[in-house]
Amino acid sequence: MAIWFYIGMPYVDGDCPWTTRGAGTDLGSYAIGLGAYARKAIGYAFSVRGSFSYFNMLGLDYKANFDFANHPLIQQLYGNAPDGYVHNYRSRAFIPSIEGIVSFNNIMFHKSQQRWNIYGVVGAAAVVYNTGLDLMDGKNNRYLVENVLNNYHTKSDILDRLRRMFNGGYETHALQGNGPSLNSQWSIAPAISLGIGAEYRIGPKWSLFFEYKRLVTQDDNIDGWSKQVIIPGLYSNTNHPDQIGFFHIGTGLNFGDETRRTAPLWWLNPLDFAYKELNAPQRMKLPKIKLDDADGDGVTDQFDLEPNTPKGCPVDSHGVSRDTDGDGVPDCRDKELLTPQKCFPVNADGVGTCPEPACCKEIMDGIKRGDSVYANLWGGGNKNGNASCTVGELPSIQFKPNTVHVTKEMEITLNAVAQKIKSSPSCNIKVIGFAFANKSSQQTSWDRVNNVIRYLVEKQGIAESRFIFEYGQQGDSNVVNLLATNENGPNVVPAPHPQLRHGN
Repeated sequence: MAIWFYIGMPYVDGDCPWTTRGAGTDLGSYAIGLGAYARKAIGYAFSVRGSFSYFNMLGLDYKANFDFANHPLIQQLYGNAPDGYVHNYRSRAFIPSIEGIVSFNNIMFHKSQQRWNIYGVVGAAAVVYNTGLDLMDGKNNRYLVENVLNNYHTKSDILDRLRRMFNGGYETHALQGNGPSLNSQWSIAPAISLGIGAEYRIGPKWSLFFEYKRLVTQDDNIDGWSKQVIIPGLYSNTNHPDQIGFFHIGTGLNFGDETRRTAPLWWLNPLDFAYKELNAPQRMKLPKIKLDDADGDGVTDQFDLEPNTPKGCPVDSHGVSRDTDGDGVPDCRDKELLTPQKCFPVNADGVGTCPEPACCKEIMDGIKRGDSVYANLWGGGNKNGNASCTVGELPSIQFKPNTVHVTKEMEITLNAVAQKIKSSPSCNIKVIGFAFANKSSQQTSWDRVNNVIRYLVEKQGIAESRFIFEYGQQGDSNVVNLLATNENGPNVVPAPHPQLRHGN
């Protein structure tokens, strides 16, 4: 439910011109209306409201009137006046009403809510009014209106002078209409209320609104002037029931349980619940999505370019078996993961056609014969410099920009490298990082070399003494090269700029 408080300017659309300021200096000399609505939503587009208003409405003519039948006192005071009288009234009214409100723009397809709500109003009301006429001055004499009407010519000058002349007492009760009455002073005029308005939402509780409402009655006495004599050249017949117009502005406050409070329904889009439920289901029971993956490689069939991958074979994002060295034999069946291209083509096991080096063949044959000379040479050749390094070409490790950690893809390559290193214990391995001249790039190069060595030492069990630590060389800053060598060198190097280490 919402309570609205409002203030505005009411007026009577009748026989006498209405005005915002009458005679006198008190608050009753200004047209004003105020009251409150209580509104309850019936649905998203329709709501009902009850209201109670107080109106102070004023009228002041600027022409002479000779229709003395509007009140016996008019005939008595002004019957012999050369310019008749000037109609001057104040009508006070208390107006209860019950109305329906239709919201025009809260059903939207492009967004859930909006700040503005345009609405229409229709209902029934009762205008309980009391109209007074200002006919006599402070000494119970008629006003000498002919002095003003004859000496001033513009409408604004005439009205200004008349306001100064009239005392704003409104001492004479106007004649009552033919409708029901409460007593000799208060009459009741049933009315149909029609209106249109716009409401602006400030927040969850508050809103502002602007509205124009019109009360349609069948009573012609609200302005104290029920008929008019036709005088050629001066008047035309304007006899018609009086209507009341009301321009007003107000603010609305929404009430309700704090724990369950939502915006009033006229602010909500009835499609909003469905939109939210489709976006993040809370009440719908949806079946779990199950996508077929016939070969169980983790890539669903509709995206799998190799739907029959052997079980256990690692695949790429397209479901195709990985082939690290590109020899046509998937890694899961390749007995030589890093076959150099010069050794292509390979056999069914992924082993290349390159012959074993003569030196190594001689050593291996000696070991098979049990020759201790060759065995000692194999085990200590690196120290004495007598045995050749036979690891062969090793792959580079490619890092993404601004990263230093070993990824799962790098681990596959390093695992294959580790097997080659282990099979050639006579070799040392240079781990070479590249960088630019700035401090950050130098430290990144060090971190990458260090992480590659740490992986091979800690995860693959290769002795740290077999590695030669080099960083900051000129070249591709995102690459770490592995180079088999018979040389010796430092396997531990201090970080150049430890304050810039990644993760610190």
